[in-house]
Amino acid sequence: MKVLWIDDEIEEMYSIVAFLKSQGVDVDTATTVEEGVDKLSRHNYNLILLDYRMPGIDGLQALKLIKRTYPHVPVVMLTMMTDAELIKKAMVEDAYDYIVKPVQPAQLMALIARLQKESLKKEYYMDEADRLREEVSRIPETFDGYLLKAVKIFQARHVYKGYRSKFDELLREENVKFASWIERSYPEIIRDDTLLMSHNILKKLVLPYVEVSPVVLIVLDNFRFDQIYEIVSALSPNYKIEQSIYMSLLPTATQYSRNAIFSGLLPDETDLLIPGSLQDNQSELKLLWKQLEREGYKVGVWYTKIKNLEALSKMKPYGKRLEVYIVNFVDTILHLTANVEALKALGEGEASIKRWARLIMEDGRFSSVINRFLDRGYRVFITSDHGWTIGRTPVLVKGEDFTKGFRHKHGRDLRPEGEGRWVEVPNPKDWGLPDWGKFLFAAEDTFFVWGDRAGEFAEIYRKKMFHGGISLEEMVLSLVSVSV
Repeated sequence: MKVLWIDDEIEEMYSIVAFLKSQGVDVDTATTVEEGVDKLSRHNYNLILLDYRMPGIDGLQALKLIKRTYPHVPVVMLTMMTDAELIKKAMVEDAYDYIVKPVQPAQLMALIARLQKESLKKEYYMDEADRLREEVSRIPETFDGYLLKAVKIFQARHVYKGYRSKFDELLREENVKFASWIERSYPEIIRDDTLLMSHNILKKLVLPYVEVSPVVLIVLDNFRFDQIYEIVSALSPNYKIEQSIYMSLLPTATQYSRNAIFSGLLPDETDLLIPGSLQDNQSELKLLWKQLEREGYKVGVWYTKIKNLEALSKMKPYGKRLEVYIVNFVDTILHLTANVEALKALGEGEASIKRWARLIMEDGRFSSVINRFLDRGYRVFITSDHGWTIGRTPVLVKGEDFTKGFRHKHGRDLRPEGEGRWVEVPNPKDWGLPDWGKFLFAAEDTFFVWGDRAGEFAEIYRKKMFHGGISLEEMVLSLVSVSV
């Protein structure tokens, strides 16, 4: 541990400096900010102790100067009791911590021990990231291979969430490869009935159970694999929990991927079965009835949509053999906040994963609902219709006749321009899509903008939550089975 102590009264701290050195801490000193910055340019330090009250440049200005050039080095401010407001400002400027004078050797040793522990953790997690990268590189680029790659990365990001940058980097790398693989392989995988995708999970994994027990299917709208993982992790360890990993159809948008779950068909077949059904989600129950009829199931069905937490907490068995609940979580958030900006804030960034998942687990609501069904002999299935990703790279789309999606579009005239990554589908029938002109899917962190205000929208919507395109976050999902 190498420490730089910047203090114009450092001579008065000689006994403390000597004590730290006796404990194996390498301490370097400076009596001015200028001297300290000069030493920072020539040596590497693990910690900077910075006195707030310095002649010339004060401690807050010095903090800004140091963090601008050396953002990775933790800076601890040494202050007086009367500096309460300044302490707040220092923390806002990314000070690691503060110590109130007079400085005690025990305080410094505790601080150094904490930093050493965090450093060891970071080193371990970085080693784990390198190990995972090597492991993921050996997994083949196949359907099952990409499901496995995604699960390993998502779970690692959950476990090492405090040190996630390396795992995020790995996810970005794999999304680049995944988009290319989807572009090559999608027409083939959607017609391989041995692979689990949106349009066959009911037939393969859910409906067979109605022969032996009542079944409830809970579909959490717009929930990613890692959000479902958060919820499942919070369930009782007494439950028997089984997880099946599958892939969403494209576009990863509700009217396509969720309708595919209920129809048991590809989007073009769904549109032929009930014309206009892909325009919204008002035909889900009709599509479900037709799938049950086609598969030979004659069972009672209960179907409803949950739009707020009160309705969620009141969910209970209705005695039907198959019960379906759609939890429209975006509607739930709007119900709670009545504020679009608050909704955007909640959905923005990776930290929202915990907030979303915990919101529906709050006060044991969701666990209580599951218990009600399990107590009545139901098998509970939990899944989503698609995931989401954060858009960072805007791509301008020009043309005269196209839809307005941020991550997917279709139309007769589509001309994307920009540095992002997208996949064009000139023959939609090959991809199981209706013949509505060329389809365009955003990949990686791309999102589409268009029209006269494209530049303005690029800034407004940058780093916002989107779905509809090609990414592991949007396409890799789980179906969780809960029983006793």
